[in-house]
Amino acid sequence: MIKKVYLFSFAMFFSCDVGDYQDCNSVINGGAYFDECGNCVGGRTGLTECTTDCNGTLGGTSFLNPCDICVAGNTGISLDSCTSLSYNGETYRTIIIGNQVWLGEDLRTKNFNNNLPIPDFDISEADSIGTKLVIPNSAIQTDQVFYSPLAALNNFIAPDGWRVPTKSDIESLLEQLGGDSIASGKLKETEYENWNFPNQFATNESGFSAKGTGYRASLGTLKNVGERYSFWSINTFDEGDTTNTLYWTLRLSFNSNYAILAPDSANIGHPIRLIKDNK
Repeated sequence: MIKKVYLFSFAMFFSCDVGDYQDCNSVINGGAYFDECGNCVGGRTGLTECTTDCNGTLGGTSFLNPCDICVAGNTGISLDSCTSLSYNGETYRTIIIGNQVWLGEDLRTKNFNNNLPIPDFDISEADSIGTKLVIPNSAIQTDQVFYSPLAALNNFIAPDGWRVPTKSDIESLLEQLGGDSIASGKLKETEYENWNFPNQFATNESGFSAKGTGYRASLGTLKNVGERYSFWSINTFDEGDTTNTLYWTLRLSFNSNYAILAPDSANIGHPIRLIKDNK
C-alpha cells in the first residue's frame, strides 16, 4: 500500500511540463504575482494591486471625504474635516452630515451668482425674480437674510458646486439624523441666545447650528422669532391651485424635537441653506 502511494505521488510530481511554474498563490501556471506592496495579487487571488492613496502613500488608506479633503490614513486629519466656503464677500462654515455637505450657516449673499443684486423686499412691488430682507445683527457683526423662494429658482443664488436643496435632499438629511421625530434637536443651536425657552432637545450634534430666526411675513414683518426656524427647498407643493404656489420648507420649533417638512407660501421669506452638489 505504501509503495502504491509513493508511486502515485511520484507520478504527480513529474506530471508538469518542464516550463511549468507555481505562482505566489501556489497555483501551477497561475497568474498571481507580488505587487509593489509585497502582496500576492491577480490570478485566482481575487485581489488587485495596491495603489497610491490621496496622501501619496503606496498602499495607504487615506481617502477623499465628501468635502474633497484627503483624510484618515497617515494624514492626521479627521474624517469630518471640511473647508470654509467664500462667496460674494462672505465666508461660511461647511459641515458633513452623513454623505451630504451643507453650509453650517444660513446664506447671506445680497447678489445672485452673476453679481446682479437681489431686489429688496417691497410689499408694493411684484416679486418676479426673488427678493431679500436683510436684518443686521450688530452683536455678531453679520446679517440675517430672508429670501423669497423665487430667489432660489434655477440655482442663480448659489456658487459653482453648490445648490439649493431639493425636498429629497432634506428627507435624506432627516434620515441620516435618525428620522424626523428626533432630528430637530440635532440641528438646533443650543442654549437660549437665539431660541426661546425650553429649546427642547437641542444638542446641535450635527453642527447645523439652526437659530430661531423666525420668518418674514407677507407684509414684511418678522414673526415667531425665537420660536421657529425654516429654510427653503427648491421644490413646489402641488395642491392644484395655480394662483398660490407653495414651496417645501424644513421647519424646526423651540418646543419640539420634530423636524417638519411643510409647504409654505411664496409670499413668505425664509433663510436658504445650500448643499454641496456632489453629482
